[in-house]
Amino acid sequence: MPLIRPRRLAPGQTIGLVAPSSAPNEPDRLRFAAETIESLGFRVRTGKHLHEREGYLAGSDSARAHDLNAMFADDSIDAIWCVRGGYGASRLLPLLDYDLIRRKPKALIGYSDITALHMAIQRHVGLVTFHGPVAWRALPPYTLEGLHRVLWRTETRCGWPSRRCSSVARARWTGTTAW
Repeated sequence: MPLIRPRRLAPGQTIGLVAPSSAPNEPDRLRFAAETIESLGFRVRTGKHLHEREGYLAGSDSARAHDLNAMFADDSIDAIWCVRGGYGASRLLPLLDYDLIRRKPKALIGYSDITALHMAIQRHVGLVTFHGPVAWRALPPYTLEGLHRVLWRTETRCGWPSRRCSSVARARWTGTTAW
Protein backbone atom coordinates (compact mmCIF):
# COMPACT_ATOMS: atom_id res chain seq x y z
CA MET A 1 0.00 0.00 0.00
CA PRO A 2 1.48 3.40 -0.93
CA LEU A 3 2.10 5.89 1.85
CA ILE A 4 -0.24 8.85 2.07
CA ARG A 5 1.44 11.92 3.52
CA PRO A 6 -0.78 14.54 5.15
CA ARG A 7 -0.50 18.18 4.10
CA ARG A 8 2.00 20.36 5.89
CA LEU A 9 0.65 22.65 8.56
CA ALA A 10 0.85 26.44 8.52
CA PRO A 11 0.00 29.01 11.17
CA GLY A 12 -3.62 30.08 10.99
CA GLN A 13 -4.88 26.58 10.29
CA THR A 14 -7.08 24.65 12.73
CA ILE A 15 -6.03 21.73 14.90
CA GLY A 16 -8.70 19.49 16.40
CA LEU A 17 -8.26 18.22 19.96
CA VAL A 18 -9.59 14.75 20.76
CA ALA A 19 -9.27 12.29 23.64
CA PRO A 20 -9.46 8.77 22.14
CA SER A 21 -8.22 7.13 25.33
CA SER A 22 -8.20 8.14 28.97
CA ALA A 23 -9.99 11.25 30.13
CA PRO A 24 -7.95 14.38 30.78
CA ASN A 25 -8.15 14.28 34.57
CA GLU A 26 -7.41 17.95 35.15
CA PRO A 27 -9.56 20.64 33.48
CA ASP A 28 -6.58 23.00 33.49
CA ARG A 29 -4.74 20.56 31.21
CA LEU A 30 -7.31 21.01 28.43
CA ARG A 31 -6.97 24.77 28.70
CA PHE A 32 -3.18 24.38 28.69
CA ALA A 33 -3.35 22.21 25.53
CA ALA A 34 -5.50 24.78 23.71
CA GLU A 35 -3.29 27.67 24.82
CA THR A 36 -0.14 25.82 23.73
CA ILE A 37 -1.55 25.16 20.25
CA GLU A 38 -2.78 28.75 19.95
CA SER A 39 0.67 30.03 20.99
CA LEU A 40 2.07 28.17 17.97
CA GLY A 41 -0.20 30.22 15.72
CA PHE A 42 -3.03 27.72 15.20
CA ARG A 43 -6.74 27.81 15.90
CA VAL A 44 -8.20 25.07 18.11
CA ARG A 45 -11.44 23.12 17.85
CA THR A 46 -12.34 20.52 20.45
CA GLY A 47 -14.17 17.28 19.88
CA LYS A 48 -17.88 17.31 20.70
CA HIS A 49 -17.45 14.65 23.40
CA LEU A 50 -14.07 15.80 24.77
CA HIS A 51 -15.47 16.66 28.21
CA GLU A 52 -17.44 13.44 28.67
CA ARG A 53 -16.39 10.74 31.12
CA GLU A 54 -17.08 7.04 31.36
CA GLY A 55 -15.01 5.69 34.20
CA TYR A 56 -11.38 6.41 33.37
CA LEU A 57 -12.20 6.94 29.66
CA ALA A 58 -13.02 10.19 27.89
CA GLY A 59 -16.57 9.06 27.12
CA SER A 60 -18.03 5.93 25.58
CA ASP A 61 -16.25 4.08 22.79
CA SER A 62 -18.81 5.34 20.28
CA ALA A 63 -18.45 8.97 21.47
CA ARG A 64 -14.65 8.88 21.28
CA ALA A 65 -14.73 7.24 17.83
CA HIS A 66 -17.31 9.79 16.70
CA ASP A 67 -14.99 12.65 17.66
CA LEU A 68 -12.07 11.12 15.78
CA ASN A 69 -14.12 10.34 12.65
CA ALA A 70 -15.73 13.81 12.79
CA MET A 71 -12.33 15.50 12.87
CA PHE A 72 -11.23 13.59 9.77
CA ALA A 73 -14.54 14.42 8.04
CA ASP A 74 -14.44 18.15 8.84
CA ASP A 75 -12.72 20.08 6.03
CA SER A 76 -12.03 23.00 8.38
CA ILE A 77 -9.77 20.79 10.54
CA ASP A 78 -6.19 20.54 9.25
CA ALA A 79 -4.66 18.20 11.86
CA ILE A 80 -5.76 16.14 14.85
CA TRP A 81 -3.87 16.22 18.14
CA CYS A 82 -4.67 13.76 20.91
CA VAL A 83 -4.92 15.30 24.36
CA ARG A 84 -3.50 12.27 26.16
CA GLY A 85 -2.89 8.55 25.94
CA GLY A 86 -3.68 6.11 28.72
CA TYR A 87 -6.02 3.28 27.79
CA GLY A 88 -8.95 2.67 25.45
CA ALA A 89 -7.79 3.59 21.93
CA SER A 90 -7.67 -0.02 20.76
CA ARG A 91 -11.39 -0.31 21.53
CA LEU A 92 -12.05 2.29 18.80
CA LEU A 93 -10.35 0.43 15.96
CA PRO A 94 -13.49 -1.34 14.66
CA LEU A 95 -15.40 1.96 14.88
CA LEU A 96 -13.06 4.04 12.72
CA ASP A 97 -14.12 4.96 9.19
CA TYR A 98 -10.95 3.99 7.32
CA ASP A 99 -12.43 4.94 3.93
CA LEU A 100 -13.13 8.43 5.26
CA ILE A 101 -9.59 8.71 6.65
CA ARG A 102 -8.20 7.65 3.25
CA ARG A 103 -10.32 10.28 1.46
CA LYS A 104 -9.50 13.08 3.93
CA PRO A 105 -6.02 12.39 5.30
CA LYS A 106 -4.74 14.62 8.10
CA ALA A 107 -1.84 14.61 10.50
CA LEU A 108 -2.68 12.64 13.65
CA ILE A 109 -0.38 13.37 16.60
CA GLY A 110 -0.06 11.50 19.89
CA TYR A 111 1.73 8.67 21.68
CA SER A 112 1.32 6.02 24.35
CA ASP A 113 -2.08 4.37 23.87
CA ILE A 114 -2.52 6.40 20.66
CA THR A 115 -0.01 3.99 19.09
CA ALA A 116 -2.94 1.61 18.45
CA LEU A 117 -4.51 4.28 16.22
CA HIS A 118 -1.21 4.92 14.43
CA MET A 119 -0.75 1.25 13.64
CA ALA A 120 -4.34 0.61 12.53
CA ILE A 121 -4.48 3.72 10.34
CA GLN A 122 -1.14 2.81 8.77
CA ARG A 123 -2.31 -0.74 8.07
CA HIS A 124 -5.78 0.09 6.72
CA VAL A 125 -5.11 3.45 5.05
CA GLY A 126 -1.37 3.90 4.54
CA LEU A 127 -1.54 7.35 6.15
CA VAL A 128 1.63 8.66 7.74
CA THR A 129 0.79 9.64 11.32
CA PHE A 130 3.03 11.19 13.94
CA HIS A 131 4.10 9.47 17.13
CA GLY A 132 4.61 12.74 18.95
CA PRO A 133 3.74 14.50 22.17
CA VAL A 134 0.24 14.53 23.56
CA ALA A 135 -1.26 18.00 23.64
CA TRP A 136 -1.62 18.40 27.39
CA ARG A 137 2.12 18.17 28.10
CA ALA A 138 4.62 21.02 27.94
CA LEU A 139 6.66 21.08 24.74
CA PRO A 140 10.38 21.41 25.48
CA PRO A 141 12.43 23.19 22.78
CA TYR A 142 13.82 19.87 21.51
CA THR A 143 10.31 18.48 20.99
CA LEU A 144 8.98 21.69 19.49
CA GLU A 145 11.84 21.76 16.98
CA GLY A 146 11.03 18.19 15.94
CA LEU A 147 7.37 19.09 15.42
CA HIS A 148 8.35 22.10 13.33
CA ARG A 149 10.68 20.04 11.20
CA VAL A 150 8.22 17.30 10.27
CA LEU A 151 4.83 19.01 10.49
CA TRP A 152 5.39 22.65 9.53
CA ARG A 153 8.45 22.56 7.31
CA THR A 154 9.16 20.46 4.25
CA GLU A 155 11.61 18.04 5.84
CA THR A 156 10.59 14.42 5.55
CA ARG A 157 13.14 13.15 8.04
CA CYS A 158 14.61 14.53 11.19
CA GLY A 159 17.21 13.33 13.58
CA TRP A 160 19.71 14.54 16.08
CA PRO A 161 23.24 13.35 16.72
CA SER A 162 23.50 10.82 19.49
CA ARG A 163 26.17 10.93 22.14
CA ARG A 164 26.19 7.16 22.34
CA CYS A 165 25.64 4.87 19.42
CA SER A 166 25.72 1.15 19.23
CA SER A 167 25.74 -0.99 16.14
CA VAL A 168 23.79 -4.12 15.48
CA ALA A 169 25.49 -6.70 13.32
CA ARG A 170 23.60 -8.83 10.83
CA ALA A 171 20.37 -6.95 11.35
CA ARG A 172 17.78 -6.14 8.76
CA TRP A 173 15.53 -3.18 9.48
CA THR A 174 12.29 -2.71 7.57
CA GLY A 175 8.94 -1.08 8.14
CA THR A 176 6.82 1.97 7.54
CA THR A 177 6.43 3.46 11.01
CA ALA A 178 9.27 5.91 10.35
CA TRP A 179 9.92 7.62 7.03
